[in-house]
Amino acid sequence: DVKSPDLVICTGEVIFGKPADKSLRCALQPVLKRSIPFAVTFGNHDDEQGMTRKELYEFIKEMPGNLTSTVEGISGVTNFILPVKASDGGKDAALLYVFDSNAYSTLKHLKGYGWIKHDQVQWYLNESKKFTEANGGTPLTALSFFHIPLPEYHEAVNNEGTFLIGIRKEEACNQEINTGLFAAMQEAGDVLGVFVGHDHVNDYAV
Repeated sequence: DVKSPDLVICTGEVIFGKPADKSLRCALQPVLKRSIPFAVTFGNHDDEQGMTRKELYEFIKEMPGNLTSTVEGISGVTNFILPVKASDGGKDAALLYVFDSNAYSTLKHLKGYGWIKHDQVQWYLNESKKFTEANGGTPLTALSFFHIPLPEYHEAVNNEGTFLIGIRKEEACNQEINTGLFAAMQEAGDVLGVFVGHDHVNDYAV
């Protein structure tokens, strides 16, 4: 039910003004006010308002209904997994993978947006393997959420046989380096859909 969601996941660029803490609390009011569980992954503008990604994470960590978490030791801050339980509340039935797609290029010779790093891709593969093994060798159905689209978004749109629905008013401003996340998801066999933010005038599915 669109009007009564069980969960809201914000895919970045939640705030555009200072002070960052006030702006973030204001942006999350619709879910806080209605006591809807929520999770956040950051975009390339969120940490430009006077607080770092880590500080923003610490700020929302204790908010009621927050499900955002972090994995220490890998690139980015908002990398985490939300298991969806079976209807009887027992075993894991599905997974929501959330990645921090970082902000901008960290390489001097390459300008543009950031990308999901190799250590994040390896983290995903390791975790996916664990969940698959725990499920008797069958991958759990999964979805993934982050901010900056993969290069495959652009490739899919330009494929003659593609099926696209929705509004596309600009090309995908995708990650500058392809670190193989899409290929990893194909090999793991669990992620059936990827949802991103970033392109403000697009809402298409492809």
